Amino acid sequence: MRTELTQTAARKRLHRYFVGTLRALPANLTLALVHPEIPQARFHNGVTLPCDDSDEDVRAEFFDIAYWIIGTTPDNVDGIFESVIRFWIELGWPIQTDHGPRPRAAYARTSDNFSLSLQQSIDGYVSLAGSTPPFSPGPAEESPLPERIEHPLAATQPVDDRIAPE
Repeated sequence: MRTELTQTAARKRLHRYFVGTLRALPANLTLALVHPEIPQARFHNGVTLPCDDSDEDVRAEFFDIAYWIIGTTPDNVDGIFESVIRFWIELGWPIQTDHGPRPRAAYARTSDNFSLSLQQSIDGYVSLAGSTPPFSPGPAEESPLPERIEHPLAATQPVDDRIAPE
């Protein structure tokens, strides 16, 4: 498996996909590793894992992280799902949704092979997770993704939220 993507570039692009997806939602929502109502269910700061590749001479890794969507309520969960799914479809990404009763889930694959998932917990909380495509192994990332991602319309500083791959 050959890849020109670096860990730093992959993480930055994944962050842009999170911010871009958040832009499709109401400005009062944010992403956070810790949900204030369920602090015991803290997400980790992301993890870099080896890819399961049949070519043992060439190694590759990928990065995975999840955030709680803070500000959702039982009354707006369906709207959140519909907004995100519609946004991902508008971008031309293949979408898969679970067709059973709650909890809901939706999955997308970007044109550059990043994976995103939107999931509702059994208690009704909603998370947004993402995984990068494989990248070449390298030194550990010095600056992790933030613990909290503010909605770009609520942020006080400009945000690079372009969805298109570089």
